[in-house]
Amino acid sequence: MSEAVKPISRGKQFVQWGLIAVLAAIIAIATLPHYVSGQWPWSAPPKVPQINQLRTLIETPLVLPGWERTFHQEVSISGNSWSLAEYHMAEGDSADQTSSFALLLRPQPWHDDKPGVEWVDLVGAQGWQVNDLHHLRFSVTDSNDAALQLTTRYFRGLGEDATFAVMQWYAWPTGGHPSPGKWFWADQMRQWSQRERMPWVAVSLLLPIEPVGDIRPYSETAIAIGQAVQTSLMQSAFSKI
Repeated sequence: MSEAVKPISRGKQFVQWGLIAVLAAIIAIATLPHYVSGQWPWSAPPKVPQINQLRTLIETPLVLPGWERTFHQEVSISGNSWSLAEYHMAEGDSADQTSSFALLLRPQPWHDDKPGVEWVDLVGAQGWQVNDLHHLRFSVTDSNDAALQLTTRYFRGLGEDATFAVMQWYAWPTGGHPSPGKWFWADQMRQWSQRERMPWVAVSLLLPIEPVGDIRPYSETAIAIGQAVQTSLMQSAFSKI
């Protein structure tokens, strides 16, 4: 035989309704300012911290230890602003092709801009025939001596007048990769954990080589310069992010 359900006393009912009323009042007080202003916490999209600092890369080239900057100019590629700088070794024979390189940077223009077609734009603008495309990987250390892993795309860019060993990647404060999809997931993680967007800079490194030359002997040089570029970005444009 089942037990009869005991009725809730009138006093307990008053206590329960009183607690509900108090909670409702607390919620109302907390949400009233947002209701009046029309600004809810979830209605404001996350932003890139220090976006203006990032954009100064167009006007202020990177300082790279062991290299002297000999040229800098803002250039337009497919309607987008890029920084173009040329560097030569601080010491060495400037006639040696391995002692100079060009660096193209496109920092994220605004909070909601995403990487996407930068590599296609550059190949089209340069009129390159792309050969021997593969990945090169390297690591750098951050301010806490933690190793950050980066992946780049590396290929021979064969043009009408010159041939280059080309290294490209999207750089961000905690790593880098040539695929926009990798940045997307890093951006999602940062939004969930810090309510901020993950800033990015498109990096394209051009090493002049002999016509129709083999790019593999230049891999170590490209990696060394790539490490210097990523480190300089972390110490400048990404330093306060």
